[in-house]
Amino acid sequence: MMLSKWLWTISCLTCQWRVYAASLRVVDTTTLGQDPQTVNRLNGESFQQDALVTFNGYQYAAFYVADSSNSSVRHPSLARRALKGHETAWESFSFTDYNQTDDDGHDIISIGISHGDGTLHMGFDQHDNNLNYRVSQTGVATNPTKVEWSPALFSSVLDHLPGLESLNKSVYFINITYPRFLSIPTAAHSQAGSADLLLELRVGRSGLGDDWLYKYTPNKGWSQIGRYLEGVNNNAYINGIDFDFRGSLQVTWTYRDYVNDTGQDVAVEAGPNGPENTIANMTAQEPIVPVSAGITIFSIPKYGGILNQEAQTIDSEGRIHVLNRENTTGTEQWYHYWRSTVGHWTRTAFPLAPELASKNNVTGTPTVIGKRGKLVVPPNSPHRSLLAILPSNAPNSSAISILRSTAAGHFRDWEAVWEAPSGCGWEPLFDRYRLDTSTGGDGILSLFLVNGTAIEVLDLELVDV
Repeated sequence: MMLSKWLWTISCLTCQWRVYAASLRVVDTTTLGQDPQTVNRLNGESFQQDALVTFNGYQYAAFYVADSSNSSVRHPSLARRALKGHETAWESFSFTDYNQTDDDGHDIISIGISHGDGTLHMGFDQHDNNLNYRVSQTGVATNPTKVEWSPALFSSVLDHLPGLESLNKSVYFINITYPRFLSIPTAAHSQAGSADLLLELRVGRSGLGDDWLYKYTPNKGWSQIGRYLEGVNNNAYINGIDFDFRGSLQVTWTYRDYVNDTGQDVAVEAGPNGPENTIANMTAQEPIVPVSAGITIFSIPKYGGILNQEAQTIDSEGRIHVLNRENTTGTEQWYHYWRSTVGHWTRTAFPLAPELASKNNVTGTPTVIGKRGKLVVPPNSPHRSLLAILPSNAPNSSAISILRSTAAGHFRDWEAVWEAPSGCGWEPLFDRYRLDTSTGGDGILSLFLVNGTAIEVLDLELVDV
């Protein structure tokens, strides 16, 4: 059904959220802490996978806060809350034994949970440096009411993955960037065995890096899967890692090349690329390389305006969806790239005003290095919908809009279904596990937002989406 364009407003803690009828409804807004006032954002970067994670009735969040006496020092912090019951306030603590001092937007925190043994895993403060990793005691997430939430639950900072002490740290655990965790679904267990958590890392610096995968087996530890993307005088910038309903891991990426080893960026980024016909043989150590057959989906010319690591998702029917941007028509615009159920790829620009009615004029704002968005597939959508969470790239704007398209409209029928004039000062993130009702989530869309001064979690109920 078509959604009405009439507006009403709902009061929230920080602003007036503009909502379109029969769409998304704000159910809660909570604050995790004050965002450190650094030049480069350390909280809320598109490549955090993930900053919000739900499991077993509890939601967990990872973020940095400034030291209480020295604002040039930040501490990694973790919070949790029960999603039901009388005590649903966030409990939080900071690892004051670790000082984060580089004003570098790469140095985010990502967390993951092993459902099998209840351990919480944390990768943090990584940009071409030695591995920074912490892991909790077993049972922390499987028996959350039995433990006192404190730093004492976690290991010291480790420069290797437990279970892989025999690996040469100077080869495998140096020059690390972009740690990402992903739960392994039941559909993938035939390949993953008893492992239930993936870790993805880039090893090597920008323009000269490879991507590696590791898997965690509950009560045993980590094992190496292998290198699946090899850079050749370049490196892949992945849009994320996701499993489809068959249990296959799907990754899309762009390439960044350099003229030489001095680090001069010539902005050669062709993409998005994806494993259309090529599968890395990690057992035989045969990763995908830039000349591998079948990986280039769309070639975008040099200076074409595409950005690293925007977003991807996979819907329940196996379609891969990618969000990025181009200026190939002379105007920087967001683009939706998607693969159909029969393997056909389509590239479509997001509509501009007046075709798209948006109070924020959000699709008219993208810039080459502006804030990146996210793609979300609503669970059990009667319309087989796709949501695009787009932060305004307009100067000094913290507006955010959520657009919807449908499979019946070939994902061209974008319309705004929820908008806020402020509240999103950096890149929005969401909790994929709380949204997923098939694995125990309640279907609420929790957004991790930095509003300029504070780190907030905004909870949205999806109504007829």
